[in-house]
Amino acid sequence: MNIPMIKVLNVNWGSPLESKTYKEIGMLMVEILPYIYEVKHADDEGAIIHVLVGEDQEEEIKELRKHFLYIDVWFEEEEDPEEIKKQRLLRWAEKKVKRND
Repeated sequence: MNIPMIKVLNVNWGSPLESKTYKEIGMLMVEILPYIYEVKHADDEGAIIHVLVGEDQEEEIKELRKHFLYIDVWFEEEEDPEEIKKQRLLRWAEKKVKRND
């Protein structure tokens, strides 16, 4: 069953912001905009957003983050932010190595 629930989505984009980072933030926002329930906090390094999502939408967000190299996105109390960051850094390093081949 795909019953929507309010979940806390953390987004960390750090500083300084570059055009690549803005692009990824935009990709995320296009995906989550219909599901935003409340923005709890937003500043120049990240945001805490309450989203009303079912399992399908949650999986779409998790799938989308596999494309992110400059921002971290995780569901609070469900995922380890350090593991999400580690996965992103590995993707970033992989892309850099491929570029140098």
